[in-house]
Amino acid sequence: MILAHAPEEIRVHQVDEATCLLARRLGLSPFLVGLLRLQDPEFGSASEGLPGWLSPDLEGLLRALPLTPSERKARELFEALPPGGRAVVYGDYDVDGLTSTTLALELLLLRGASVRYFIPHRFNQGYGFHESVVRTIASRGCDLLVVVDCGTKDLEAVREARRAGIPVVIFDHHQAGEVLPEDAVLVNPHAEPESSPGARQLCAAGVLWVWASRTGAAPQEWLEERLDLVCLATLADCVNLKNPLNRSLVRRGLRVLRAAPRRGLRLLLEKLDLQAPKVDEEDLTMKVIPCLNAAGRLDLAEQAVRLLHPGDEPLDPLVRNLVDLNQKRRFLSGQVHRDARGDGDHHVHQGNDWPVGVLSSVASRLCSERGRPVALVAPTGTQLRGTLRMPEGGGGDAVAVLQELSSDLAAWGGHRQAAGFAVEPGLWGKVRPRLEQLLRDVPLLSEPLHVLAWPLEALTPEAWAEAEVLRPFGMGNPSPLFLDAGGAIPSVQPLGKTGKVFKVLLGRCELVAFDEERLLERVIPQGWIYRPRQEVWRGRRQLRLYLERIVQGAPVGSVAGGCVG
Repeated sequence: MILAHAPEEIRVHQVDEATCLLARRLGLSPFLVGLLRLQDPEFGSASEGLPGWLSPDLEGLLRALPLTPSERKARELFEALPPGGRAVVYGDYDVDGLTSTTLALELLLLRGASVRYFIPHRFNQGYGFHESVVRTIASRGCDLLVVVDCGTKDLEAVREARRAGIPVVIFDHHQAGEVLPEDAVLVNPHAEPESSPGARQLCAAGVLWVWASRTGAAPQEWLEERLDLVCLATLADCVNLKNPLNRSLVRRGLRVLRAAPRRGLRLLLEKLDLQAPKVDEEDLTMKVIPCLNAAGRLDLAEQAVRLLHPGDEPLDPLVRNLVDLNQKRRFLSGQVHRDARGDGDHHVHQGNDWPVGVLSSVASRLCSERGRPVALVAPTGTQLRGTLRMPEGGGGDAVAVLQELSSDLAAWGGHRQAAGFAVEPGLWGKVRPRLEQLLRDVPLLSEPLHVLAWPLEALTPEAWAEAEVLRPFGMGNPSPLFLDAGGAIPSVQPLGKTGKVFKVLLGRCELVAFDEERLLERVIPQGWIYRPRQEVWRGRRQLRLYLERIVQGAPVGSVAGGCVG
């Protein structure tokens, strides 16, 4: 969706004389320094840390992390498991949970254990570590239960495991409550005062991998080969990529994916017309991760684990099903998005026929479009399930909001910017107005949109190649936006057969736009905000410029003569 902004809503950064002076001092191009100052307005005063940020040293970062008592205890539990010992991995149905499950499974197999895994069904069980499943696990025999990407707040399930005599170790990254599970070894940076701020920004797969690396639970070369899993989880869970530790994990993981993708991922890349040696974080975020997520959103999440850790089964049918599920997810998400946008000026939206599995992605999209908190709720089974999103950079805390409602919720948990909850239908009439008011009261920061002034014709493939050193782009380190302030009158042409993609021709330059041809008919553009992207077309990589926002002038018809320069 293309948005129109008034000029006062935009903060334009220039490649000015100060930028050029700093560039000469650092031995960098003015363009690159302009991008660095765009990403961090304080850049320049602390530029001595630049090499460590541009090229983070993973080994050095790992050595700098303090080894916590729980990490040592977790290693002891793994070492106590005898060859052939019965282990169960209990995960979650999103990509972080699926990759954590796969990594834990492979770590245990490396130790010679007999391993099973379980991932709760999104609709039947919902998120979390469940007592009923623990009883089933106990009835079948288990010598070690490894819980990943959940469990920190599931005290009763942990107690149930300990009553059955099963040792439990939890690797998690969700915010901890006031009471921690006493009957388990909990490796969660949010639950340990000794943990560093960098560790608290890891996803669950990152927590598990870092633990295995620092405690020597597996050979380092073996762990390096599994950084593809951590890369996928880090991007999927939208953790902070300004964090050098996350940056290095994604970079090294991309290297693994490009050089030697595991068989299931290679087939999925081929199905999506992606070339493994050229895949980047945007390819993973926009194409690969949605397919892996679609399994848990609309069907059985274990399909993704079977793809990531394949047995002897043929994988082509599995790959086709994941791609088909993602197509279905996109269609259903579009329906929910249209319904919620047409539901009035609320923060909380409910749909009685919305599929619960697509709510989180739609909530994220609405939150980004509106710049304010959004909650989406739909029935599943005997409960109502909801997802809550807070805008990046705002003053809201999703977990704190749900804490206020916790006495009336059946389940809840998550992160500062994203959380989920369940509520009994009989209590929803009480919870909904309170949730609406809490979200209305969230303090919002009126942060302007930051862009770098750079003409379209100057954004060449050679210029953009300099920005590659800033990658990976994502949460905390967004792909930069550029402003072309030219006043050229656009020519709009359809691109493709769907009617949803257009070419916006501005003189000799071209922008690609989605869905919003009519917007150009309603406003007089004073500037074009665009984002570059390298894409592969027929085996060749090319630079395409996508129209993201419009700096608007007066509405069409309000100015005599038609166009404002």
